[in-house]
Amino acid sequence: MRFLSRFVTKSVIYTLLIAGSIVFAFPFLWMATTSVKVDRELFTEKITIMPMAPRPRMKSPYIDDRYYPAPAGPRAAELSSVIHELVRKAKPDYPAEFSREAAEEAVVRGLFKRLSLRLPADVWEAPRDEFARQAAKEIDRAIITETLDGARRELAFGLLLARDRQLVEQRLGGDTPVGERMVNLTPGVARMTDGVVNGQSMAVVHYDFNRGDTARWQKTFTTTFDSGDLQRVQLYLRPDDTWHELRLTVEAKGKRYRAERPVFLANMSWATVTWQVRRGGEQPRLKTWLWLEPVKNASSEITDPHLLRLTFELRHVSGARAWFNKLRNNYILVTEQIPFLRYLRVSAFLVLANIVLVVLASSLVAYAFARLKWPGRDFAFYLMLATMMIPAQVTMIPHFLIWKSLGGYNTLTPLWLGAAFGNAFFIFLLRQTLKGIPRDLEDAARLDGCGVLRIYWHIMLPFAKPSLAAIAIFTFMGVWNDFMGPLIYIADQKLYPLAFGLYAYSVTISSNPALTMAASLLVTLPVILVFFFAQKYFIQGIAMTGMK
Repeated sequence: MRFLSRFVTKSVIYTLLIAGSIVFAFPFLWMATTSVKVDRELFTEKITIMPMAPRPRMKSPYIDDRYYPAPAGPRAAELSSVIHELVRKAKPDYPAEFSREAAEEAVVRGLFKRLSLRLPADVWEAPRDEFARQAAKEIDRAIITETLDGARRELAFGLLLARDRQLVEQRLGGDTPVGERMVNLTPGVARMTDGVVNGQSMAVVHYDFNRGDTARWQKTFTTTFDSGDLQRVQLYLRPDDTWHELRLTVEAKGKRYRAERPVFLANMSWATVTWQVRRGGEQPRLKTWLWLEPVKNASSEITDPHLLRLTFELRHVSGARAWFNKLRNNYILVTEQIPFLRYLRVSAFLVLANIVLVVLASSLVAYAFARLKWPGRDFAFYLMLATMMIPAQVTMIPHFLIWKSLGGYNTLTPLWLGAAFGNAFFIFLLRQTLKGIPRDLEDAARLDGCGVLRIYWHIMLPFAKPSLAAIAIFTFMGVWNDFMGPLIYIADQKLYPLAFGLYAYSVTISSNPALTMAASLLVTLPVILVFFFAQKYFIQGIAMTGMK
């Protein structure tokens, strides 16, 4: 019975611990999974935790069979067949590149969803003939075409623009049909056809990667400006959600430039892709383009200052590569669009400076309170403890005025120099630890000729390592996540620490929750890792406080 009781008790305890871990880990899991999602996964009717698996297609255009949900309900199969019959009676014209079965399946699913929003609830419970009569009023060839277009995926190129550093912008190939603006170098793999969307001309890309892994287009354009002063190239693009990679190479005035990374064909909404020639200078607060990097040891035959050659290359990716592209896409955007490394260096400097200064200052003061005898020691200690009762909001404005009068505004000085004066709570924590060290060790060190500072350095600090580690962890978490300090003292973007810089970024792109989650995860992950690997020292430092 005793064994059974212990087993039941341990089982209940471990079950509660596991359940608690899952509950408290859920927000982090939600943040991690949302950080890799794309637009089509964020703004949906149903909330899902796991991201959608990418599907790199071999052929495009294609029908997206995941866009419309499968019909659901007690009469879903019966009513779907009715809609199927109505669609066939309408005799729609399906594009030749789609199989009739795939097109009809997408149309039936889309119309089922459309009718569920338009027809009254009693119609869905009516007999089959009555439902067919009401549904027929809503279905015609125009609606079928519109529904099919919702599930149609195709890679399309729109406007192609170039601009120089004097802001002279030119529409490349403006007098040529869109489908003929680029010379197809791989006719066996891909081709372009003219199309129109909302009155805007575009070139629809038809490719078949069963015939090759890469499709290329190239064209040499005549520019009205000096191509050596090229600033940027812009392409109006609609991806086909295949996660294939689109690369750009630019040749101008004897030089060759290549995009720093490919564009991933994610989502299916029109977007403007911008490539800009890197020429040095400070990165702006929000970088929304890809750099065109000079290719080392490579020249171009395009030497005429009024000629510009563009080469687009579309590469097929495997399923594993598509997953890799999706998992890193939002993090690449976050780290590229802001000066991430500069923010990280500022945060690392602040963390290191604060930890070193607060550990040294707090341990010195705690040593004086715990081991040295001097007049007014206890009164000074209690006075220090009393400062812990003052809310930080009360001293915020006086601190700001003091630092501003000392020339510390818009500098990092107020964010780290204050640590040189110690921290009241850390001093109290270390004092309790140092009071527990046997006096015999200190006396033996004095007999060996050690002075006050040598006893502090060789005796006190080694014994206080767990508490010092706990203080370092506390300080790291506080400085790394500090938001109020930079908000008050910092105005220059170059001095932003990581937490404040990513906050400013999240405000700028507030309409994109996935990028906000990716930025938040980048800030949160170091704190979690530090606490996870240093939790032994953290718990030990707290547990040893005040123990003999």
